Amino acid sequence: SGIWSMRPGQEPKEIDSPIGLLEGLDGVYQTKDGTLLATDWESGSLFSWSKDGGMQKLATGFNGPADFAAAPNDKGLLVAVPDLVKGQIRLIQLGR
Repeated sequence: SGIWSMRPGQEPKEIDSPIGLLEGLDGVYQTKDGTLLATDWESGSLFSWSKDGGMQKLATGFNGPADFAAAPNDKGLLVAVPDLVKGQIRLIQLGR
């Protein structure tokens, strides 16, 4: 398994080598610069991934991080991540 890029009229293309185990990924969001944000049940985290920078954990300590919402604002990007197991929503402000 992996993360694939799909464009009209082209064959699906794997973005890069597999990111972690990929068994527990839930929400995925692509920023304007192509960076991916994802939640991962295996590591209990919200992380970013880019081809140049690799994987970086942005927030940890989740028991069940699910699909999230990302909203651009004047500071960068506000990410609301529900933790299904804890019954909480965590707000993470990411800079520009």
